[in-house]
Amino acid sequence: MKSSEFMYIAVMEKLNLDKISDSQSQFFNLFDSAFKRAFDYYFKQLMVVLNRNDFNTRCLLKQQDIFMQQLKVPQTMEDLNFSNIEHPILEKAKEIVLKDIRKMSTDKHEVDHE
Repeated sequence: MKSSEFMYIAVMEKLNLDKISDSQSQFFNLFDSAFKRAFDYYFKQLMVVLNRNDFNTRCLLKQQDIFMQQLKVPQTMEDLNFSNIEHPILEKAKEIVLKDIRKMSTDKHEVDHE
């Protein structure tokens, strides 16, 4: 084999490898953007569910905190009876949690805009 043929073959192999790596990088870029677009919808749905769970958990904890602050030790079996109906304590807990969430959101937006 002549040296010129060897150089020609080596250059052609290098060009083919460059074409393959370029096409692979383009494929990975396309795959990455397609995955991000497809995943974004499910991520947002998941965040809505997690935020709802977080809100409900905070409401229950705040309701329990308010209840425990006002708790008196029951002395009879009739004092132990309670119902699971809507109660002003739950409404107050929801207001406090919403206020806390809004405050955290505004604090986060302020940090993001700095």
